[in-house]
Amino acid sequence: ASAVEVINDLGFDTLTFLGVTVLVVPAFRVVKASPILGFFCAGVVLNQFGLIRNLTDVKLLSEWGILFLLFEMGLELSLSRLKALAKFAFGIGLPQVLLSTLAFAAFELPPNGAIGTRILQFLFNSRPDLVNIRSVDEAIVIGAALSLSSSAFVLQLLAEKGELATRFGSATLGILLLQDIAVVPLLVILPVLESQNVVEQSVWPMLLAESLKALGGLGILSLGGKYLIRRIFEFVAESRSSEAFVALCLLTVSGTSLLTQWLGFSDTLGAFLAGALLAETNFRTQIEADIRPFRGLLLGLFFVTTGTSIDMQLLIREWPNVLSLLAGLIAIKTLITTALATRVGLTFQESVRIGLLLSQGGEFGFVVFSLANRLGVLPLELNKLLIIVVVLSMALTPLLNDLGRKAAGIIDERSETKEVKPAEEANYGATEPIVILGFGEMGQTGPCKVFGCTIIFRARARYRRMAVCRV
Repeated sequence: ASAVEVINDLGFDTLTFLGVTVLVVPAFRVVKASPILGFFCAGVVLNQFGLIRNLTDVKLLSEWGILFLLFEMGLELSLSRLKALAKFAFGIGLPQVLLSTLAFAAFELPPNGAIGTRILQFLFNSRPDLVNIRSVDEAIVIGAALSLSSSAFVLQLLAEKGELATRFGSATLGILLLQDIAVVPLLVILPVLESQNVVEQSVWPMLLAESLKALGGLGILSLGGKYLIRRIFEFVAESRSSEAFVALCLLTVSGTSLLTQWLGFSDTLGAFLAGALLAETNFRTQIEADIRPFRGLLLGLFFVTTGTSIDMQLLIREWPNVLSLLAGLIAIKTLITTALATRVGLTFQESVRIGLLLSQGGEFGFVVFSLANRLGVLPLELNKLLIIVVVLSMALTPLLNDLGRKAAGIIDERSETKEVKPAEEANYGATEPIVILGFGEMGQTGPCKVFGCTIIFRARARYRRMAVCRV
């Protein structure tokens, strides 16, 4: 009877979500707003009226949307682009995580007398026991959780705007990938905190050993998957069965996610790695077409369940503290990321956009806060308060992206001289203006090359020669 009840509840929730999708997406397209914000608002409304019966199972199902999104992002990357992302990952992402962690941890210290509590008590007469951190390690874990950004929201926005292939999009993706890797230390520290052994021994030797073991396992997985996955796809493709091919795509995403999770990494990193391993194969376009419907629907479901995490009563009662914490989160991460981005060759306009786009909290913060509450690290109300702050910051991502674009435009207009970097200049020795063809999705399957008065580009696996259009 309970199984039948669960199935009926999931069926009702599925119908509700499909109805929301049909209404939200066209409506927000008409008003030229991101559907992400529409899904989030729908989640808030559905939760208030109790229209989602089995929220726990729906949340588990919605996490597949993130896996498919990262898998699709991996499919878009070639080996040369992965090497280019390393500069942004270690030049911006690594110091951003470290500096943001230290900044947020300082806000929570000293133990049993946090600076943040004193500030909120002075401004809004908040309770003196608002933050109850017992050790420096606990403060660092919570600070690290706040330093991570939302891959689901950011990558979906970049895909909608067609900016993933730009230098701005590549830098953003590189930072998000590093943040996925940074989840490993958190996953190592949290069990130590749970066993209450922080006082007796330091977590850092264990952290170093476990991280090295996980990185070694990830390297072995990458080398083995590079040859094994391709052979399996070739074998299934020879059967010419669309059902078997789609099943293999789903198996690849779930299998690599479970393997990386077993190694201590996040499951999203495994999905991205699987996509990157298949990016150089001939099946990339077909895989993208097969998984796109799953990715779109499940990612929309994730945004809906994100909206259900808000406690409206607590939000109304503690709105001054919520707004203060939200402003502090966005301001600190924006300043740190913008300052770092300008040091790796990005323009100030691009740095401002990246800083604002990555200033929200991430999905992994929910996991850390729930565990911290179970261990008694955080009071129940503070735990809910931090979840509200993270969720609201994620909901503001489309607005922050638009704000960053407008700020970059204003900075660009006020610049008196626009200097072009020598590295960005290219001299082909052309005596007359030319137009390069084949820039679209099919044109990008092969490099466009200029030979005198002709351009050769690749389209649908055939080379065609076209005359240059003179301007």
